[in-house]
This record gives sequence, C-alpha cells and structure tokens, in this order.
Amino acid sequence: MASRLSPRALALLAAMQDRRGMLDRLRGAKGPHREALLLELGNTGEPSVIPELVRSLLPVAVGSELRALALALHHLTSSLGSEEARAVEEALRWPGWSAVEYQSHTPRDMTRYTGLPPVVFALLSCHPDGYVREAALRGLHGRDAGPAWPFLLLRINDWVRPVREAALATAEEALPRLAPEWLVRHLPLLLRLRTGGRANHETFVEHVLERLRAPEGRGALHEHLDTLKGPAWRMTYQLLAEGDPQNAPALLERALEGSDTAMQCWAAHHVADVFHGEALRELLARMEHSRLMPVRREAYVLYVQRIPELAGPKLREALLDRHPAIREYAQRRLSGADLAGFYRESLQEGPRLHAALAGLGETGRAPDATSVEPFLHHSKVRVRREAVRAYSKLAGNTAEERMRECFVDPAPSVSRAAAAELRRQPGWVSAPWLRRWFAPETPPHLSLGALQLSDVLSKWDAPLVPLAAMGAANPALAERALRQLKDWLARFNQDFTQPTRPQLQALKALVDTTPGLESALQREFAHLLQAFGPL
Repeated sequence: MASRLSPRALALLAAMQDRRGMLDRLRGAKGPHREALLLELGNTGEPSVIPELVRSLLPVAVGSELRALALALHHLTSSLGSEEARAVEEALRWPGWSAVEYQSHTPRDMTRYTGLPPVVFALLSCHPDGYVREAALRGLHGRDAGPAWPFLLLRINDWVRPVREAALATAEEALPRLAPEWLVRHLPLLLRLRTGGRANHETFVEHVLERLRAPEGRGALHEHLDTLKGPAWRMTYQLLAEGDPQNAPALLERALEGSDTAMQCWAAHHVADVFHGEALRELLARMEHSRLMPVRREAYVLYVQRIPELAGPKLREALLDRHPAIREYAQRRLSGADLAGFYRESLQEGPRLHAALAGLGETGRAPDATSVEPFLHHSKVRVRREAVRAYSKLAGNTAEERMRECFVDPAPSVSRAAAAELRRQPGWVSAPWLRRWFAPETPPHLSLGALQLSDVLSKWDAPLVPLAAMGAANPALAERALRQLKDWLARFNQDFTQPTRPQLQALKALVDTTPGLESALQREFAHLLQAFGPL
C-alpha cells in the first residue's frame, strides 16, 4: 500500500512476530499478551496494518488468537474509505513472494474461518486464486456485509465470471439489510461499476441508488455531503434533490455556488423544476453572472421560456456576452433585429468592447471592416485580439496586410490570433517572410509563431523555415525546429510534388550552412538532393 505504517503499528507487529530490540512491554508476548496486542493493532485505525495481518498471521493463527485477529480486522475495516479499501484489495491480490502460507490457501481452508466475523471472508475474497475468492464470497452469503461491502463491490467487477456472479448474488442478498451509511460511504466504488467493462452492472447500481433515494437514506447522504468528492459527491446531491423535494431549492443553490463545474451545470439544468416566481427571478439574476458559460446560457434560456417579459432586455445583454455560444443563442432569438447596427453602436470604450467587436465580426458585412480597423492598435490586448478575428472575417481576402502587421504584435495572444487567420489563407505566408523572424532581437513568441506557420507552406518550402530556425539563439526553438525537420523527412514520400531549381538551391544552401544540424540529417538531406542532379 502507498501509506506507511506508523512507528506504533510497526512496534506492535514486531512484537507479534517476536522480534528483538522493541519496547520492553512488547518483547516476548505470548498467549493473552498476543491477543491484547492484536486488539491494540485493531484500534490503531491504520489501513496499512490490514494486509500485514492477513498475509502474515491469518494463515497460522488458531483458537483464541485467531478470534482476536478476526476482531482486530473487523475494527480496522469498519473505518475504511473507498480508496483505502481499493489499496487493501490491491495489496492482498499481489501479496509478494514471502507470503507463502497466505498464497497456499485453498477453497477447503475456508471452513476454518466459519463463525468468525464476515470481514475475514471479505478480505480473503481478494486472494490471488479465483477459486479461493469464490469460496470466500460464498462464505459471506447470508452474513452481515457492513464492513465487507466495499470488497463485494470490487469483486462484482472481478475478471473471473464465477467470482463476479458469486459477489453479485451475495451483494443483492445483503442489500436490503445493509445500513445506508455503508452504501453512501462506498458510493465511489458503486459508481465505478458503471464504467467496468467486464459486465453490465447497471441494474444492480440502480437498485442501490433506489435505496438511497428513500427517506431512510437521507441522513447518511447529508452526513457525507462534505466528505465525498467527484462523481460520488455529485451523485449525493442528485439523490438528495430527487428524494427530498423540500430541500431541493437549498441544495441547488448550494451546488450553483460551489466550485464543482459539473455540479453547477447540473444544478442550472434543474432550476426550472424547483424554482418559481420571484425566487426564480432572483436566482436567474445570479446565474447570468456565473463564470461558466453553460450556467449563463441556461439563465437566458429560462428567461425566454419562463419570464418572457424580461426576455428582450436580457437577450440584448447576452449579445455582448464574452462567450460566442451565448452570443449565438441571443442572435438567433433576435434574428429579426438589426444586430450589426447594435454592435456598431456598442463599439465604445468599456468592459464589453471586445464582445462588441466579436459580435460585429459574426453579424456584420465587408464595409464594417473599416469600423473594426482602428481597434487593431487598441491599448488593451483583449480588444486587439478580438479586433484581429473580426477584421479577418469582415475584410476577407483583403485582410492580408493587416494580418501580417498584427502577427508581429508584442502580445503573444494577439500574434497567435493573427497566425490563426494567416493559417486559413496559406497564400499569405511565404518562406522568406517567415525566415525574417529568427533574428536575435526577435521576441520568442514571434519566432515560435513563424516556425509553427511553416506547416502551411508547400512541400519544398516547408523545411527552409526550420533550417533557418536552427541557427537561432533560443535552444528550445532550435530543438523544436529539429523535430520538424525529422518529421518532414519521415513524411517525404507522402507527396510527390517536384521541386523547382531555386527551391533545391535554397535547401542545399541552408543544409550546408545551418549550425548544429546533426550529421545524420546532413547525410540524409545530401542523399535526397543527389537524386535531382548537380545544383
């Protein structure tokens, strides 16, 4: 297991195995003293003790010592969480070469554990031998499966079919008697069965969830609301909302204000089922300012569906949302209005100027490019970035000069936006122009952008740019250029385009003069160029 034993647990285990040099009160423990030490080990609450006890002592313990060991294991497993149970199961499945007695267990040996706490059979269901696992699960049938529940869930997805069937039969038999506390605590293991590929466990999972939706499960669900994480935590919210309608509004509000993205989106989609009237208005007012696009979008959808008298003003606000999906929804709902005119009037200094530029690029026409052009040199990076995208859409084939100018913007995000537009028009990019951006004084983001843009060049122009980048002072850029050259050579025969003589001459000149080019690559390029005769 990943966690280490504490010094106290190590001392107790050493005393059980009669090692020398430990605390005086633990030395040479025999008979009742060993039983007392076992009970003390059971009270340590350390999951890492469990594999040690099962592998080393369980196969050899007898009589009262075996009963004390079983009781200690019962105490230790009663406090296990889902991840701790998985770690114990893995440690027992791969016990190591030294656990000879443990690995020698056979199905017949299960009879020696009859009458002991059921958790002994649960732990033996993690044995490497499938026959032993199956026999241990049959020994659990009809017994109290509380601490054994996580191990049953793990065995339901066992790789051996008879073991899976035995575990499922035992779990289904125990489910009606099981306290909801065990079901909720190990909800993560239950939900993992939905993704297990060895069999379809959906029917069993739904049976367990149905028990938790019942009134008897609410207390345990509330108790673990702040302890579970991820999918299990989300499922706890959903079960409470479905099974307890009176508390559903408070649960949904709590989920919307939390930090879990998936839960916020889930809660947003269920708001209309729970909130009405003024309460709905107040909640939608908060939702429309959420940082998450799906939550904001759901707010505007509910304005349209549930509060139509506010839909018009709210949709006009949504036209200036920072996310294109929300702007698109508002534009579609207001399709009869002069949207481009609205965005032109919104091109004023303010926090939503960048959204107005984006919206004009989405709804405007070619003449609107003149309205966007001044913002290509705005002081704010965000505004320049949206202006680049909008101008390229509106100006079309006439945007080449401006995109080249914006490519050299000092802000990396603006340069990347311009590079994305240049990539859509490969004719606007040439090898000589890209090779200009590897001078020592060139900003690193610009050199990297030029190297990345070389992908859009023709077959015989593409290697000229990384060869030029190999001579740059930036080692990271040179390493990336080297990878691009190797990729170009690997894909060489995928395209049979013939080079022009100037292209071959330029390639040869760069290969001969590029510093740091590996000798193997030089030979490969030389061999390639020889096929085209003397240059």
